[in-house]
Amino acid sequence: MFDFIPESLQPILIIVILAVLFFVVMANNRKNQSKLREHKKRNFRADYQRRKAEREKSRED
Repeated sequence: MFDFIPESLQPILIIVILAVLFFVVMANNRKNQSKLREHKKRNFRADYQRRKAEREKSRED
């Protein structure tokens, strides 16, 4: 497969690359799950009303 790498190191290299990819995917999944949890906790109506009040207050100034 990789002619420039000795045959004895090829399986080890493939395992290392797969392990790195696995950990990258796991880290990304963990990040996405935490973002999803934060998203579910938010109250969009309250956020909207707060931002609307801030906008109106800034217009009055």
